[in-house]
Amino acid sequence: MFWNERTFWDTQRSAERWGTQSLPIAGCFGFVIIEEGEDFWDVVDELGAPAHAVSISCDRLGTFSVQPAPQLQLV
Repeated sequence: MFWNERTFWDTQRSAERWGTQSLPIAGCFGFVIIEEGEDFWDVVDELGAPAHAVSISCDRLGTFSVQPAPQLQLV
């Protein structure tokens, strides 16, 4: 759906509700809930189809990036 759409919610439950309501939209395969603190971030919840694994990163400016995970390659 909206890769890297940044929304803010008062509670984890509100964020989960928004993500769950977004799932029926065509092209939305899941969502990630990230808790941000002053000097930390933590993935609280990740919901999506197993075939749509994601890679989550945060740069030094505090900008999160959620992208499709790279394919594993056997060597």
